[in-house]
Amino acid sequence: MRLIAASIWIGSPLVVALLAVLALVELGLLAWALVDLARRPADRVAGGSRLLWLLLCLFVQLIGPALYLVVGRVRAAPAEAPIREAVGGGGHVARAAAALYDAAGPRAPGADGGAPPGPAGDAEGIGPAVELVGVRKVFRTAAALDGLSLSVPEGSVFGFLGPNGAGKTTTLRILAGLARPTSGAAHVLGHDVTGAGGDVRAMIGFLPDVPAFYKWMTAPQYLRFAGSLFGLRGDVLDARVAALLDLAGLTGVGTRIGGFSRGMKQRLGVAQALVNAPRLLLLDEPTSALDPIGRREVLDMVAVLRGRTTVFFSTHILADVERVCDSVAIIDHGRVAAHAPIDELRLRRGGLSRLAVEVDEPQRLAAALEGAPWLRAVEVAEDGGLRLATDDLEAAQRELPALVARLGLALRRLESDELSLEDVFVDLVEGERR
Repeated sequence: MRLIAASIWIGSPLVVALLAVLALVELGLLAWALVDLARRPADRVAGGSRLLWLLLCLFVQLIGPALYLVVGRVRAAPAEAPIREAVGGGGHVARAAAALYDAAGPRAPGADGGAPPGPAGDAEGIGPAVELVGVRKVFRTAAALDGLSLSVPEGSVFGFLGPNGAGKTTTLRILAGLARPTSGAAHVLGHDVTGAGGDVRAMIGFLPDVPAFYKWMTAPQYLRFAGSLFGLRGDVLDARVAALLDLAGLTGVGTRIGGFSRGMKQRLGVAQALVNAPRLLLLDEPTSALDPIGRREVLDMVAVLRGRTTVFFSTHILADVERVCDSVAIIDHGRVAAHAPIDELRLRRGGLSRLAVEVDEPQRLAAALEGAPWLRAVEVAEDGGLRLATDDLEAAQRELPALVARLGLALRRLESDELSLEDVFVDLVEGERR
């Protein structure tokens, strides 16, 4: 009975209750019959054989599961090959995202797929998508957030960075309405999250850091279940599920979710967070624990959402933020350490470019560089070379060789690279802690 129940897509609590009652009745009758057979003398059993009745009870009980296991299961083709082919092309993912939001119409679907009542339906494009002002969240004696303030423009892909324990997940839970701030104000799409109703939550999609699924469902079944929670049905739900399966690269995959890889589950998680075509998508560490291919596939999904919805992307993988985000906030100990577009943040922290220089006498070169207009900072590295920060890379590369030659030094190496977000992150967080 359990196998039969596990193979049915359950869309109603009434069905769950009926199946549970039937399972209990069947197991109860079987136990009653077996106990009675064990206690009853053979001469008081029809036919005089207790063994025959015992075998009959067990055989009838096994017919249904045996038939299902032998002929009821349809073998699905291997899922990995079509999945990677589908997600590999950016154009394909972009077309799927466009189909999702074009088919959705208004971005805040109600029960019939239309815009919900109230001012939220007219608020698109007005004001920030997320606004936090002095938000504190205290758990007993520990403050997870300590006066957090930031603003996220609508339609952007916003990176939310911080070390472990900085308060990222707590912030997302507050924005999703799963936790209340101890003090301060948190607004989503122009609404205070502490008093937001179902019409506002219908405009938000949320993917937690460890998403949970019904393992016995397939991807289409799970997306239909998620869509039904938002009141979607009929042709609207069919079109939405088809677009999301296409976006996630899961079209035609019949494997149950319990057999999915971690990357497949993460893509399905992003798809279920988009089932209501939200105006704000909250993603908590969506690429953590994924291999490089899985990360690329999830990031492709996130990148094509720019301009269609606001993505609030929490992570500690800095390369992912540099790839897909427009601007970034770095938090530590529940406070904002920096909040700006990525390039502006790099410029604030000592220049957009770095130079690595190796010469015979680095100290002489360092002394001669003092006062150079293009030089922002200089330090002697552990290997004896110099590390220079500059906001005019062209001037630095032009003047350094000439200066080295005038000093009579041998130039062994001169290389440049861009100041990375990792450098900025480490500098800011270590500075805050000092």
